[in-house]
Amino acid sequence: EGGFMARRRHLDALERAAEHLEIGKSQLEGYMAGEILAEELRLAQQHLSEITGEFTSDDLLGRIFTSFCIGK
Repeated sequence: EGGFMARRRHLDALERAAEHLEIGKSQLEGYMAGEILAEELRLAQQHLSEITGEFTSDDLLGRIFTSFCIGK
């Protein structure tokens, strides 16, 4: 009861996201700069996107720069 099926890569992505959330929580409790916390949250979201398949702005920029030759 309460079990579910998950792929190994999904579990790995969840573990990595949880790690970044824990780091962010520690930084928040330690009154670190908001920018540092924001980066940890962004990294956690990125790992969750590996499961959901969401397309982020970083993905778009990556595709643009790998697909086109942007000259000087």
